[in-house]
Amino acid sequence: MAITTSIEITNITAKKLLDGKEHVITAINFDVTATDGTYTAQDSGVEYLDFDKDNFIEWADTPAFKAQVVEWTKPQSDELLAVCVAQVTELAKEEDETLEFTFTE
Repeated sequence: MAITTSIEITNITAKKLLDGKEHVITAINFDVTATDGTYTAQDSGVEYLDFDKDNFIEWADTPAFKAQVVEWTKPQSDELLAVCVAQVTELAKEEDETLEFTFTE
Protein backbone atom coordinates (compact mmCIF):
# COMPACT_ATOMS: atom_id res chain seq x y z
CA MET A 1 0.00 0.00 0.00
CA ALA A 2 1.24 3.52 -0.76
CA ILE A 3 2.47 5.71 2.04
CA THR A 4 1.03 9.21 2.21
CA THR A 5 2.69 12.04 4.11
CA SER A 6 1.56 15.37 5.50
CA ILE A 7 2.91 18.44 7.26
CA GLU A 8 0.69 20.36 9.67
CA ILE A 9 1.68 23.76 11.01
CA THR A 10 0.80 23.76 14.72
CA ASN A 11 2.14 27.14 15.86
CA ILE A 12 3.85 30.22 14.46
CA THR A 13 5.86 32.56 16.67
CA ALA A 14 6.38 36.09 15.36
CA LYS A 15 7.58 39.53 16.39
CA LYS A 16 4.88 42.20 16.12
CA LEU A 17 7.41 44.69 14.76
CA LEU A 18 11.05 44.18 13.80
CA ASP A 19 13.18 46.66 11.89
CA GLY A 20 10.10 48.33 10.40
CA LYS A 21 8.43 45.07 9.36
CA GLU A 22 5.27 43.67 10.95
CA HIS A 23 4.50 40.04 11.83
CA VAL A 24 8.06 38.77 11.43
CA ILE A 25 7.97 34.99 11.81
CA THR A 26 10.78 33.67 14.00
CA ALA A 27 9.72 30.04 14.53
CA ILE A 28 7.35 27.52 12.97
CA ASN A 29 6.21 24.47 14.92
CA PHE A 30 4.93 21.56 12.86
CA ASP A 31 3.90 17.91 12.93
CA VAL A 32 4.73 15.44 10.18
CA THR A 33 2.82 12.22 9.57
CA ALA A 34 3.32 9.20 7.35
CA THR A 35 0.64 6.52 6.99
CA ASP A 36 -0.18 3.57 4.81
CA GLY A 37 -3.75 3.36 6.11
CA THR A 38 -2.85 0.69 8.66
CA TYR A 39 0.32 1.99 10.28
CA THR A 40 1.08 5.61 11.16
CA ALA A 41 4.22 7.39 12.35
CA GLN A 42 4.29 10.98 13.54
CA ASP A 43 6.96 13.40 14.71
CA SER A 44 7.19 17.08 15.61
CA GLY A 45 9.71 19.77 14.84
CA VAL A 46 10.40 23.46 14.97
CA GLU A 47 12.13 25.54 12.32
CA TYR A 48 13.73 28.80 13.47
CA LEU A 49 13.95 31.55 10.87
CA ASP A 50 16.55 34.27 10.56
CA PHE A 51 15.19 37.72 9.75
CA ASP A 52 16.28 39.02 6.35
CA LYS A 53 14.88 42.50 5.76
CA ASP A 54 15.83 42.43 2.06
CA ASN A 55 13.95 39.17 1.39
CA PHE A 56 11.07 39.63 3.81
CA ILE A 57 7.74 38.13 2.80
CA GLU A 58 4.69 39.92 4.24
CA TRP A 59 2.21 37.91 6.29
CA ALA A 60 -0.94 37.07 4.32
CA ASP A 61 -3.85 34.72 4.93
CA THR A 62 -3.57 33.20 1.46
CA PRO A 63 -2.87 29.73 0.08
CA ALA A 64 0.38 31.00 -1.45
CA PHE A 65 1.66 32.33 1.87
CA LYS A 66 0.61 29.13 3.68
CA ALA A 67 2.57 27.14 1.09
CA GLN A 68 5.57 29.40 1.75
CA VAL A 69 5.35 28.72 5.49
CA VAL A 70 5.37 24.97 4.84
CA GLU A 71 8.32 25.46 2.49
CA TRP A 72 10.26 27.20 5.28
CA THR A 73 9.94 24.02 7.37
CA LYS A 74 11.46 21.85 4.61
CA PRO A 75 15.05 21.61 5.89
CA GLN A 76 13.81 19.78 8.96
CA SER A 77 10.40 18.44 7.91
CA ASP A 78 11.85 16.50 4.95
CA GLU A 79 14.24 14.68 7.30
CA LEU A 80 11.49 13.91 9.81
CA LEU A 81 9.16 12.69 7.04
CA ALA A 82 11.86 10.31 5.81
CA VAL A 83 12.16 8.86 9.32
CA CYS A 84 8.37 8.46 9.58
CA VAL A 85 8.17 6.76 6.16
CA ALA A 86 10.93 4.37 7.23
CA GLN A 87 9.04 3.58 10.45
CA VAL A 88 5.80 2.85 8.58
CA THR A 89 7.68 0.72 6.05
CA GLU A 90 9.25 -1.28 8.88
CA LEU A 91 5.94 -1.71 10.69
CA ALA A 92 4.27 -2.93 7.50
CA LYS A 93 6.76 -5.73 6.97
CA GLU A 94 5.30 -9.13 7.60
CA GLU A 95 8.28 -10.59 9.41
CA ASP A 96 6.53 -12.71 12.03
CA GLU A 97 4.95 -15.99 11.14
CA THR A 98 3.83 -19.11 12.93
CA LEU A 99 5.66 -22.25 11.87
CA GLU A 100 4.27 -25.67 12.53
CA PHE A 101 5.81 -29.06 12.04
CA THR A 102 5.26 -32.59 13.15
CA PHE A 103 7.93 -34.21 15.26
CA THR A 104 8.02 -37.91 16.05
CA GLU A 105 10.69 -40.05 17.65
